Amino acid sequence: MLKKSLIALLLTLPSLCMATDTAEESPDPSDLTQVNSFAMTTLDTKGDGKFSAGIAGQYSEGNTFLGLAEYSKKNVSRLRYFQVLDTGIHEMDKAGFSIDYIKDWSATQTSDLIAIGGIAKVNTPWESFTIYPNVAYVTGKTGNMDINGYQANLFGSLSLSDWGQYMIVQPQWMETNIGSKLETKIGYGQPISDDGKWWVQVDYTNLSQKAKGSKSVSDNKGELGFFYYF
Repeated sequence: MLKKSLIALLLTLPSLCMATDTAEESPDPSDLTQVNSFAMTTLDTKGDGKFSAGIAGQYSEGNTFLGLAEYSKKNVSRLRYFQVLDTGIHEMDKAGFSIDYIKDWSATQTSDLIAIGGIAKVNTPWESFTIYPNVAYVTGKTGNMDINGYQANLFGSLSLSDWGQYMIVQPQWMETNIGSKLETKIGYGQPISDDGKWWVQVDYTNLSQKAKGSKSVSDNKGELGFFYYF
Protein backbone atom coordinates (compact mmCIF):
# COMPACT_ATOMS: atom_id res chain seq x y z
CA MET A 1 0.00 0.00 0.00
CA LEU A 2 2.86 2.36 0.89
CA LYS A 3 4.56 1.71 -2.45
CA LYS A 4 1.35 2.56 -4.31
CA SER A 5 1.10 5.81 -2.33
CA LEU A 6 4.69 6.74 -3.18
CA ILE A 7 4.07 6.15 -6.89
CA ALA A 8 0.90 8.23 -6.71
CA LEU A 9 2.90 11.04 -5.08
CA LEU A 10 5.45 11.03 -7.90
CA LEU A 11 2.60 11.56 -10.34
CA THR A 12 1.42 14.68 -8.49
CA LEU A 13 4.72 16.42 -9.17
CA PRO A 14 4.09 18.67 -12.18
CA SER A 15 6.19 19.79 -15.10
CA LEU A 16 7.79 22.59 -13.24
CA CYS A 17 8.12 25.09 -16.06
CA MET A 18 4.87 25.17 -17.94
CA ALA A 19 5.00 28.93 -18.22
CA THR A 20 2.24 30.56 -20.08
CA ASP A 21 3.00 33.77 -21.65
CA THR A 22 4.53 39.16 -21.90
CA ALA A 23 1.77 41.48 -22.29
CA GLU A 24 3.51 43.25 -25.15
CA GLU A 25 3.64 40.05 -27.23
CA SER A 26 0.93 37.95 -28.87
CA PRO A 27 0.25 34.74 -26.91
CA ASP A 28 2.56 31.90 -27.92
CA PRO A 29 2.19 28.77 -25.72
CA SER A 30 5.14 27.15 -27.53
CA ASP A 31 7.49 29.73 -25.95
CA LEU A 32 7.92 28.54 -22.35
CA THR A 33 9.57 31.80 -21.26
CA GLN A 34 6.70 34.07 -22.27
CA VAL A 35 4.20 35.15 -19.59
CA ASN A 36 0.58 36.37 -20.10
CA SER A 37 -2.54 36.37 -17.96
CA PHE A 38 -4.57 33.27 -18.83
CA ALA A 39 -7.12 30.64 -17.83
CA MET A 40 -6.78 26.98 -18.77
CA THR A 41 -8.74 23.75 -18.39
CA THR A 42 -7.61 20.22 -19.27
CA LEU A 43 -9.09 16.72 -19.25
CA ASP A 44 -7.14 13.48 -19.69
CA THR A 45 -8.02 9.89 -20.60
CA LYS A 46 -7.61 8.80 -16.95
CA GLY A 47 -10.53 10.98 -15.90
CA ASP A 48 -8.45 13.68 -14.24
CA GLY A 49 -9.11 17.33 -14.99
CA LYS A 50 -7.31 20.54 -14.07
CA PHE A 51 -8.15 24.21 -13.95
CA SER A 52 -5.41 26.85 -13.87
CA ALA A 53 -5.40 30.63 -13.89
CA GLY A 54 -2.48 33.03 -13.97
CA ILE A 55 -1.94 36.78 -13.68
CA ALA A 56 1.09 38.29 -15.42
CA GLY A 57 2.88 41.59 -14.88
CA GLN A 58 6.07 43.48 -15.56
CA TYR A 59 8.52 44.97 -13.05
CA SER A 60 10.45 46.73 -15.81
CA GLU A 61 11.31 46.24 -19.47
CA GLY A 62 12.68 42.72 -19.89
CA ASN A 63 11.69 41.68 -16.34
CA THR A 64 8.29 39.95 -16.22
CA PHE A 65 6.46 37.65 -13.82
CA LEU A 66 3.50 35.27 -13.53
CA GLY A 67 1.49 34.18 -10.50
CA LEU A 68 -0.44 30.93 -11.01
CA ALA A 69 -3.00 28.83 -9.12
CA GLU A 70 -4.09 25.32 -10.16
CA TYR A 71 -6.48 22.68 -8.85
CA SER A 72 -7.12 19.15 -10.14
CA LYS A 73 -9.96 16.65 -9.76
CA LYS A 74 -7.49 14.41 -7.90
CA ASN A 75 -7.55 16.99 -5.09
CA VAL A 76 -4.07 18.37 -5.76
CA SER A 77 -3.47 22.12 -5.77
CA ARG A 78 -0.47 24.15 -6.87
CA LEU A 79 0.69 27.75 -6.42
CA ARG A 80 3.51 29.13 -8.56
CA TYR A 81 5.60 32.26 -8.89
CA PHE A 82 7.51 32.51 -12.17
CA GLN A 83 9.88 35.31 -13.23
CA VAL A 84 11.65 35.81 -16.56
CA LEU A 85 14.56 38.11 -17.45
CA ASP A 86 15.96 39.16 -20.81
CA THR A 87 19.65 38.25 -20.86
CA GLY A 88 20.85 40.21 -23.89
CA ILE A 89 22.60 37.06 -25.16
CA HIS A 90 21.47 35.98 -28.62
CA GLU A 91 22.08 32.28 -28.06
CA MET A 92 20.13 32.33 -24.76
CA ASP A 93 18.01 35.48 -24.82
CA LYS A 94 15.74 34.64 -21.84
CA ALA A 95 16.16 32.91 -18.49
CA GLY A 96 13.76 32.42 -15.63
CA PHE A 97 13.14 30.80 -12.27
CA SER A 98 10.05 29.40 -10.56
CA ILE A 99 8.90 28.52 -7.05
CA ASP A 100 6.06 25.98 -6.73
CA TYR A 101 4.06 24.86 -3.71
CA ILE A 102 2.15 21.60 -4.32
CA LYS A 103 -0.43 20.29 -1.85
CA ASP A 104 -2.14 16.88 -2.06
CA TRP A 105 -5.40 17.06 -0.09
CA SER A 106 -6.54 13.45 -0.73
CA ALA A 107 -7.83 11.36 2.16
CA THR A 108 -5.41 8.46 1.54
CA GLN A 109 -2.29 10.64 1.67
CA THR A 110 -1.49 14.27 2.30
CA SER A 111 1.70 15.90 1.11
CA ASP A 112 3.34 19.31 0.99
CA LEU A 113 6.05 19.87 -1.60
CA ILE A 114 8.16 22.83 -2.68
CA ALA A 115 10.00 22.95 -6.00
CA ILE A 116 12.54 25.60 -7.01
CA GLY A 117 13.58 25.56 -10.66
CA GLY A 118 15.35 27.43 -13.41
CA ILE A 119 14.78 27.52 -17.17
CA ALA A 120 16.53 29.06 -20.18
CA LYS A 121 15.48 29.72 -23.78
CA VAL A 122 18.20 28.42 -26.10
CA ASN A 123 18.04 29.40 -29.76
CA THR A 124 19.22 26.90 -32.37
CA PRO A 125 20.50 27.36 -35.95
CA TRP A 126 16.93 26.55 -37.07
CA GLU A 127 14.66 29.56 -36.47
CA SER A 128 11.56 27.40 -36.02
CA PHE A 129 13.10 25.13 -33.37
CA THR A 130 13.91 26.20 -29.79
CA ILE A 131 14.99 24.19 -26.75
CA TYR A 132 14.37 24.96 -23.09
CA PRO A 133 16.58 23.14 -20.54
CA ASN A 134 15.09 23.12 -17.05
CA VAL A 135 16.26 21.80 -13.68
CA ALA A 136 14.48 21.93 -10.32
CA TYR A 137 15.07 20.91 -6.71
CA VAL A 138 12.13 19.25 -4.94
CA THR A 139 11.67 18.96 -1.18
CA GLY A 140 8.81 18.39 1.26
CA LYS A 141 6.85 15.80 3.22
CA THR A 142 4.25 13.12 2.64
CA GLY A 143 2.77 11.98 5.92
CA ASN A 144 5.79 11.69 8.23
CA MET A 145 8.24 10.98 5.39
CA ASP A 146 10.70 13.59 4.12
CA ILE A 147 11.18 13.93 0.36
CA ASN A 148 14.20 15.35 -1.44
CA GLY A 149 15.26 15.12 -5.06
CA TYR A 150 15.62 16.83 -8.40
CA GLN A 151 13.91 17.04 -11.76
CA ALA A 152 15.44 17.67 -15.19
CA ASN A 153 13.53 18.51 -18.38
CA LEU A 154 14.56 19.26 -21.94
CA PHE A 155 11.68 20.90 -23.79
CA GLY A 156 11.83 21.07 -27.58
CA SER A 157 9.44 23.44 -29.37
CA LEU A 158 8.90 23.40 -33.13
CA SER A 159 6.91 26.13 -34.88
CA LEU A 160 4.91 24.68 -37.79
CA SER A 161 3.35 27.80 -39.31
CA ASP A 162 3.22 31.59 -39.13
CA TRP A 163 -0.27 31.52 -37.60
CA GLY A 164 0.67 29.58 -34.47
CA GLN A 165 0.72 25.82 -35.04
CA TYR A 166 3.42 24.11 -32.98
CA MET A 167 4.67 20.79 -31.65
CA ILE A 168 6.43 20.14 -28.35
CA VAL A 169 8.56 17.22 -27.15
CA GLN A 170 9.37 16.97 -23.46
CA PRO A 171 11.48 14.23 -21.88
CA GLN A 172 11.55 14.59 -18.10
CA TRP A 173 13.54 12.72 -15.45
CA MET A 174 12.86 12.93 -11.71
CA GLU A 175 14.96 11.29 -8.99
CA THR A 176 14.00 11.44 -5.30
CA ASN A 177 14.75 9.50 -2.13
CA ILE A 178 11.35 7.75 -2.47
CA GLY A 179 11.63 6.80 -6.13
CA SER A 180 12.11 7.97 -9.70
CA LYS A 181 10.01 8.91 -12.72
CA LEU A 182 10.67 9.09 -16.46
CA GLU A 183 8.03 10.96 -18.45
CA THR A 184 7.95 11.73 -22.16
CA LYS A 185 5.33 14.08 -23.58
CA ILE A 186 4.53 14.89 -27.21
CA GLY A 187 2.04 17.64 -27.96
CA TYR A 188 0.41 19.65 -30.73
CA GLY A 189 -1.25 23.04 -30.35
CA GLN A 190 -2.79 25.84 -32.36
CA PRO A 191 -5.00 28.93 -32.00
CA ILE A 192 -8.73 28.36 -32.49
CA SER A 193 -9.89 31.99 -32.65
CA ASP A 194 -9.06 34.77 -35.10
CA ASP A 195 -7.90 37.11 -32.33
CA GLY A 196 -5.37 34.52 -31.04
CA LYS A 197 -6.81 34.49 -27.52
CA TRP A 198 -8.23 30.92 -27.60
CA TRP A 199 -5.86 27.96 -28.06
CA VAL A 200 -6.11 24.18 -27.96
CA GLN A 201 -3.38 21.63 -27.20
CA VAL A 202 -3.47 17.80 -27.48
CA ASP A 203 -0.81 15.77 -25.62
CA TYR A 204 0.28 12.15 -25.40
CA THR A 205 2.34 11.18 -22.35
CA ASN A 206 4.22 7.98 -21.57
CA LEU A 207 5.14 7.38 -17.92
CA SER A 208 7.50 5.01 -16.16
CA GLN A 209 7.82 5.38 -12.38
CA LYS A 210 9.51 3.30 -9.70
CA ALA A 211 9.18 3.57 -5.94
CA LYS A 212 12.21 2.49 -3.93
CA GLY A 213 12.18 -1.26 -3.42
CA SER A 214 9.48 -1.95 -6.00
CA LYS A 215 9.24 -2.77 -9.70
CA SER A 216 8.80 -0.15 -12.39
CA VAL A 217 5.23 0.70 -13.36
CA SER A 218 4.44 2.07 -16.83
CA ASP A 219 1.39 3.94 -18.06
CA ASN A 220 0.28 6.37 -20.75
CA LYS A 221 -2.46 8.93 -21.25
CA GLY A 222 -3.85 11.49 -23.64
CA GLU A 223 -4.85 14.99 -22.65
CA LEU A 224 -6.90 17.80 -24.20
CA GLY A 225 -6.47 21.38 -23.02
CA PHE A 226 -8.08 24.72 -23.82
CA PHE A 227 -6.40 28.05 -23.06
CA TYR A 228 -7.73 31.60 -22.98
CA TYR A 229 -5.33 34.57 -22.83
CA PHE A 230 -6.38 38.02 -21.67
